[in-house]
Amino acid sequence: MYPDLSISWKAGREVAERFGLMIEAPTVLDADVVDPLADFVLTAHAPYSGSEGRYSIADVNDTIRDASIGKIAAYIEDAAGRFPKLKKINMHCSPKYWASDERPLHGRYERLVDAVQQLAGVAGKFKLELMLENNRAYWEGVPDDLSVEQVDRSEQNGYFGVEPGEWRQIQKDVGRSNVFLCLDPSHACTYAQTFVELDEREAVMMAYLEAEDALQHVHWNGNDLVTNIGRQDSHYCIGTDTLPLEFHKQIKGWQATLLLEHFYSVEALETELAFIEQL
Repeated sequence: MYPDLSISWKAGREVAERFGLMIEAPTVLDADVVDPLADFVLTAHAPYSGSEGRYSIADVNDTIRDASIGKIAAYIEDAAGRFPKLKKINMHCSPKYWASDERPLHGRYERLVDAVQQLAGVAGKFKLELMLENNRAYWEGVPDDLSVEQVDRSEQNGYFGVEPGEWRQIQKDVGRSNVFLCLDPSHACTYAQTFVELDEREAVMMAYLEAEDALQHVHWNGNDLVTNIGRQDSHYCIGTDTLPLEFHKQIKGWQATLLLEHFYSVEALETELAFIEQL
């Protein structure tokens, strides 16, 4: 019924089959969970953390970096062997800085580019494309009623690929024919919230679409651009959010794989699909 759309693995096989949707596999490939979904999986989401903490493929610490690259490479190989219709691996970039008493992380841009090139090589062996997702901006410990102007962003953990310009540039600098971009509008909203005025926030959201043909996968999540709720990665259903309507219209028509990266109920999905239909 909706051949251009996929849904979160949480929806399950029955829902995917009922609505004619494909599925994105989760970051942990538990056989009991993913094997029943195998013939519906079109994309798979590489892990960004494990029991040791965040994976840091750009890290200045070679031990942390090599282990992180290895974990993602192993996931790609595992996913390639499980899912016969798999086309794309989605992945986050890497921490720029991540505060921790036990395992502080410090990334370097050139190390990120090199790591993605390595992983593109792994994906290429299986004729898979690699999608680089924009990450969220963090607001840890910030009271909901604290204005943007009063927030010290330097105290927050940070990732590469948060701002639209840097996110687009990473893909260009990697320069591999099987590396493209994934846009998560809910993540984008958390960064847009660092701007004061609503028109500024809306302009930031539209700036992500300047990726043009490099944008080949979308985690189509809504969020609240107007109130401080949007500082969190809310993953609203499309149509219940306050992102620009024109933004959603362009996403609907984008030549990319589109994933509803959330599932709350069949009723919510039906309402969401009806909204998307009339965009």
